[in-house]
Amino acid sequence: MRIAFFGGTFDPPHRGHLELARQLLERGVTDRLLFVPAYDPPHKPDREISPFADRLAMLKLLIAGESGMMISDIEQRAGIRPSYTVEIMRLLEAEFPGDRLQLLIGGDSLAALHTWHEAGKLLARYEILCCPRRGYEISRRTLSRYWTAKEIDILLQSILQMPFFDLSSTMIRNAITAGNMIENMDEKLLKYIKTKGLYLKETA
Repeated sequence: MRIAFFGGTFDPPHRGHLELARQLLERGVTDRLLFVPAYDPPHKPDREISPFADRLAMLKLLIAGESGMMISDIEQRAGIRPSYTVEIMRLLEAEFPGDRLQLLIGGDSLAALHTWHEAGKLLARYEILCCPRRGYEISRRTLSRYWTAKEIDILLQSILQMPFFDLSSTMIRNAITAGNMIENMDEKLLKYIKTKGLYLKETA
């Protein structure tokens, strides 16, 4: 079975995440989507992140009733700080023996993949699935600064032909902070966010 590792801060998770997962499953790109919220992400030093328990709870609300989707709290259980994707993937291999792990990333992450911890090992060991993001055009020329020709071929082939999902967690946080209406936001998630008072102290 193919299991796509969908890592991220998910602060908060939203319908863009859900629609992406649905499309990958419907298109047969993978067999299962495994949402893995980051416990202590090394790439988010510039802002305070919501408690892991809240982000995990919101993910559960988001995918409730969905087929082919799972959530793992392995980053919290592993207690690795900061948590690097390559280390978490190795741990997941032990939890899913016999299955084939795939690494799902966005176009922004692909552009910066060379900065990830042991990026070469990630590329060599796992199939990369890259979903395009508006504003991030990936080309052989830009990748050639960091990767070999063979690696560039693999990375370019990893880019999926899919529509852009413009909704982002940053947009949602800023809208809540400003007291604005949020379109296409799951009501269960909005209720949870309001009950917990999340994002009210941030500055846009």
